[in-house]
Amino acid sequence: MNIARLLSAVLLATLPLAAHTLPGPQLSSPTVISSVNPDELRIFTADIATSPDGRGILAWAEGGFVYLQRLNADGSANGMRINANAVGTGEVRGVDVVMDNDANFALTYTKGQQQDAVVYFRRFLADGSPEAIEYDDQSMQPYNLAGLQTCASQRKVATSNPAMDMDADGNVALVFDGATYCASTIERNQTIYRYLPKSASASAPLAVASVNVTDNIARTRLSAVDIQGSLVTIATTGLPSGRQQISLSRYNGTTQQSTVQVADFQSNVAGPPRFAVHRSASGTATVVWSASTFNAQTSSFSAPSVRMRSFDANNTPLTDTPVELISNSTLLGLSTEPDGDYAIYTRRQNLDLWSIFRFSDAGVAGETRQGTNVYNNGYWQTAPISISPTLSGNNYVVLYNRSDSDDSTLLHVLRYGGPQGTLKLDMQLSRNPIIAGAGDQIALRWISNAIGPFSNGTCQASGNWGGFVAPSGVRDLGLFTVAGDRTYSLLCGPAMEGLFQSVTLNVQNAEQELATPTINFTATPANLQGNATSTLSWSTTNATTCDATGEWSGSKAVNGSETVGPFATAGSRTYTLTCRNQGGPFATQSVDVTVASDTTPDTFSFTAVTGQTPSTNTASNTVTIAGLNSPAPISITGGTYSNNGSQFTSAAGTISNGQTLQLRTDSPAEPGETAVVTVTVGDFSTSFTVTTRMPDGASTAMVDDVDNNPVEFMSSEGTLNNLRTVATPMGAPTTREYPNGFFAFNLDNVTANSTVTVTITLPADARPTSYVKCNADGSSCAEFGGATFNNNVVVLTLTDNGAGDNDPREGFISDPGAPAVTPAAASGGSSVSSGGGGGGSLNAMLLPLVGLLLWRVRRKAS
Repeated sequence: MNIARLLSAVLLATLPLAAHTLPGPQLSSPTVISSVNPDELRIFTADIATSPDGRGILAWAEGGFVYLQRLNADGSANGMRINANAVGTGEVRGVDVVMDNDANFALTYTKGQQQDAVVYFRRFLADGSPEAIEYDDQSMQPYNLAGLQTCASQRKVATSNPAMDMDADGNVALVFDGATYCASTIERNQTIYRYLPKSASASAPLAVASVNVTDNIARTRLSAVDIQGSLVTIATTGLPSGRQQISLSRYNGTTQQSTVQVADFQSNVAGPPRFAVHRSASGTATVVWSASTFNAQTSSFSAPSVRMRSFDANNTPLTDTPVELISNSTLLGLSTEPDGDYAIYTRRQNLDLWSIFRFSDAGVAGETRQGTNVYNNGYWQTAPISISPTLSGNNYVVLYNRSDSDDSTLLHVLRYGGPQGTLKLDMQLSRNPIIAGAGDQIALRWISNAIGPFSNGTCQASGNWGGFVAPSGVRDLGLFTVAGDRTYSLLCGPAMEGLFQSVTLNVQNAEQELATPTINFTATPANLQGNATSTLSWSTTNATTCDATGEWSGSKAVNGSETVGPFATAGSRTYTLTCRNQGGPFATQSVDVTVASDTTPDTFSFTAVTGQTPSTNTASNTVTIAGLNSPAPISITGGTYSNNGSQFTSAAGTISNGQTLQLRTDSPAEPGETAVVTVTVGDFSTSFTVTTRMPDGASTAMVDDVDNNPVEFMSSEGTLNNLRTVATPMGAPTTREYPNGFFAFNLDNVTANSTVTVTITLPADARPTSYVKCNADGSSCAEFGGATFNNNVVVLTLTDNGAGDNDPREGFISDPGAPAVTPAAASGGSSVSSGGGGGGSLNAMLLPLVGLLLWRVRRKAS
């Protein structure tokens, strides 16, 4: 039976009143990719990816080797297969391939098992040639080994299949699990993330999650990743245990922005690839997974179901709990379609029945499509291995395998028309009008997402052609030597639904003068800010061909639209369109798209250095500049900087998007002092501080803040005693917030009337902007002027019986207070003054007295 007809019959049986929800038709016969060693090896891991123009790349593994096959837009094989690896030993698993808008692609996979597994990654150009291999072996990268014992046989291996994504411009995010071994004992399990931009150096490996262990069990977290420019979204499971946790982390390049828990339940998450994440243009993030939940009453796991949960750009959940998308099913994958929508593909448990769930870019559930097994000859399960969308009509490509009677394995690539909401028919002539006898070869193309009403799902042709044809196809109409009109009609369903169409070919006499084309060409909008895009739209009359020059190229349809951008650099870009009539008269029109300059980078910060040796040249961590489309001015005070690894300098200069920045300064000559380096890029400034270590005899103490996070206090002299958290005093200003709470301590045995420093190291995400101190009973509080701030580090300068001391005894200092932040929109409440004393300024002490007097006056008057 014809596959399209079979598909129609199955779907009509399940959706008898919803014919408009049928998927598009099969667009071509399957492309069969035979295995390299069909008599010896089966293919158990494979993947496919496509570009918007329909080109694709197929990757699969046989034993210890990985092979690639490039595909043309019609699904046929392009050139010979490529042997993508010839290194390492052991079986390959977890093959993953991704492709950008220019058909360049990247490949990753895991090779080997248990304590010898390695993750490989490599980029390829669209012609199949490999790019630089400097990032080939991911498992040998310098992961964080701080705190681990020295081990002569220490090594790093992969413990999970990799997760990878590539955006339209070729930027890649790679995530996988790794373990650090000492001999046969695991010391640390880490989920590793690497940011690999297309036009800049790859980041060092970053640990999304890490745990120290002391056994030989290769635990595995599952991961999924989505990348759009520098915005990376990562979903991970916890380590296998009685309860399963799923977390969602957002990064801007290498800077972690937030983490939120998606789910926490007793379950068995199945994957990969049955674990996926998608980030929409609006910032909504959706995590999808397959899981079997645990039933405590039966002490068993249920059949798997597909669940999902979405969070807005601020990580606020859109549902109270995860939503079950479909039961008794597993997740095949998730793909972002060319129009920005995304699709989730599922497979019914124990059946070759698969479904497509399409969602809008905002994360709201949209159309549901049904699919069926694409091929089954009784020898091998043929549910799809991978599904990838392509083309503006949201067509999609299905990869599946099957085994013939000789027990070999064959891969099949099958293309389906887009799952359109409305049935439609489109007919086009390759050229119109033409000149009689000019030798023009004319082709008629037609495509429909309907199942034809005639035998075997065909459509009926009439007019200057006839018979029954498939709903989509191409017909060579031949050469024309006689002038006159020819009409070609096609019936694929009710005319009122647009399923009857005609096109007329106009064959003109040679002596007829050809009309000059006209072009209406616009760019909307023509002026762009940030990462915006512009839509080029054009329509013509009397044109048979159009060609693009300037900032774009190639042949274009005589009527159409195309999206350009976003652009990495500022400036004006000119797009020119030239259209001709039969190779004769022509017209040309151009439009300009201008991108405004943006020299304000995304925020970045440097980690404060504490405990440094005095008079030591100290360098900061390295950050990557993002968010620029033009070179931005850079200046520095208090130190020097290095731009993209260049020589350190204090001179003003410029820095570009994707370049790295590192600062350097000398630590102070005295113990317990802080050097501050301030760098300004565009309109953004931040600081790097270096604090020298305290002299011998300095005192340290630890306490938990109100959220049970550890906080360290260190004094330059004396002894810290009775360090504790205290309740928020009555006099605490309401125009401030105190996320870590109030602290109190005693500093004993200091030199009488001397000045000491107390360094407070808060949790890493703390960013206080002031320090509020109160008197002994907490009735009056004020900002303390003797505090300095660098990210999460606060340094208090206290004087015995002076600024910041509440204890009248010589040689003893008492200090109740709190790190504070100013709310984004603070109003009302107590006023806050600046002062050096621990009991607040004179104004702060007088205000309550004035209020009392006014109350008594009013009471007496009444």
